[in-house]
Amino acid sequence: MKQEIKEKYLVDFCVLLVEEYGYRRWFWFPNMQESELIIWWKQLESVSPYFMTPEPLPGDLYQVKEKDELDLFVSLRSKNQYYVAHIHCDDDSVLIKPSGEKILHQGYEPILD
Repeated sequence: MKQEIKEKYLVDFCVLLVEEYGYRRWFWFPNMQESELIIWWKQLESVSPYFMTPEPLPGDLYQVKEKDELDLFVSLRSKNQYYVAHIHCDDDSVLIKPSGEKILHQGYEPILD
């Protein structure tokens, strides 16, 4: 496991980020308070800049690559104590509070049947 992940997830604000329905997983440390992240996310006009990779997101991102990193990611997610985000397209990207409340970005466009 990357030393940075070990050192940061216990003390820094961490978002468990899932890219494109599990294509990749990331530990995201946005370098802002929860309230600031919510405001930033709500004002996001589009997630298109993060479509190919979420690495331009603000803060530090660490891709889950090792088995122990995946085990930690899954364990933390199951505790419902961390923010979770899914990023892909404007019609499905979402930030989810530990309470389960979903936060949509400004550019969210649901698919209409």
